[in-house]
Amino acid sequence: MADRQLAKKGKSGVDNTFRRTWDKEDFAEKAAKREKEEKDVEESALDAKKRRRLERDPLHQGLIVERAKLKPRGYQLDLSSRLGKTQVVTNSTPLNQQAGYYCNVCECILRDSQSYLDHINGKYHNRALGMSMTVEKSTADDVRKKFEELKKDKDQPMPVDSVLDGFDRKVLEAQEEEERERQQKKDRKRDRRRDEEEEYEVDDDMALALGFGGFGSSKR
Repeated sequence: MADRQLAKKGKSGVDNTFRRTWDKEDFAEKAAKREKEEKDVEESALDAKKRRRLERDPLHQGLIVERAKLKPRGYQLDLSSRLGKTQVVTNSTPLNQQAGYYCNVCECILRDSQSYLDHINGKYHNRALGMSMTVEKSTADDVRKKFEELKKDKDQPMPVDSVLDGFDRKVLEAQEEEERERQQKKDRKRDRRRDEEEEYEVDDDMALALGFGGFGSSKR
């Protein structure tokens, strides 16, 4: 019997026939501690987010006494002005110059147009503008007045200075200027190449007068 147990132990003489046991209470305590730490991190992040929202809210800042009714936008949204354009984004690029739609009211950036529209139509963005989500009821006179305004605006051209809500106009102008400079640089380079080709082009009669047989292709 002893010989058989020694044979099971192997050459190393280590007894590996027993089953490993776990300290369940110790691991349960570690799991509870980890869950508590993760919950504290989430709560701190939520608290910081709520604090930033309150700092942007003019009602909590004491700038206004009551929130105004929800009003329509008085400008035209332009969601396609940056389509098809190339932009270089680095780690040091400011947030308002990164790819996407930047809101300078909430100081955040949205990566697609649908998220941007949901944001500017949302509760917290309008609260930061001093408005509630309650819409003012319109009377018949208000509706007739609105129809008259729409008829007048129908014949007027689209304003040129319509840009994204919260988008920095200086950034847009800088990007347009950079695009123009890049195009001008390409045009100058193309003109310089064409001038060099014309400079080195030799007339056939001049070549014969100088005794050259010509610089044509060897292909027949």
